[in-house]
Amino acid sequence: AVLALPRCGCAGGLSQSRASGRALLRVLPDTMASRFGAFGARVWARHGLRAPAGAIAAAGSACAAVALGDRSVRAEATHDASNLRPHHLASWRDGTSGIVAERRVNKVTNPMVKGLPSMNFLNPDELVKGHIIMNDSKAASRDPALKKGCVRGNACRDIWWEPKEVKAAVVTCGGLCPGLNSIIREVTNCLTHQYGVKSVIGIQGGY
Repeated sequence: AVLALPRCGCAGGLSQSRASGRALLRVLPDTMASRFGAFGARVWARHGLRAPAGAIAAAGSACAAVALGDRSVRAEATHDASNLRPHHLASWRDGTSGIVAERRVNKVTNPMVKGLPSMNFLNPDELVKGHIIMNDSKAASRDPALKKGCVRGNACRDIWWEPKEVKAAVVTCGGLCPGLNSIIREVTNCLTHQYGVKSVIGIQGGY
């Protein structure tokens, strides 16, 4: 949901799940590569075709390369949950860090400003404080990523994308998950009815 959740507080639960998250980052690229290879081989075999080993190997290598990406950017993001500049299209290539100046770089007015005039829109630089205890006895063990706070995730007045030009795709990782159908439905309804996106498609076969 590019439009509905461009600034989601994805780091909000970092302190509670950092151990499992780090473990996941270590195994996810290999898991993606193996699943892609197995799924691709099954699809081609189902149609009586020979699986192009070169394509599968290349995709697997690309997945595995994720683990060897830009360590400096990853370290910066890991230690500052409010550091969203490497992830915004206006600043992802300039090597800077910190909160995105969304009032300046987001040029499109959110359609909900007109459609829901009484709605409260967040300031793009609103932060939820991560460390709220004064004279904290456990300050040394607190996760430094939350020190500057987490950017709140919700709708703002200004957005990056022009909704009428957006083509959105919903992709899941396969399998069943409680509430997944409801999430897909609400993402689609939000994009279609609240943002005015005309093209919303689903991707078959997961990633």
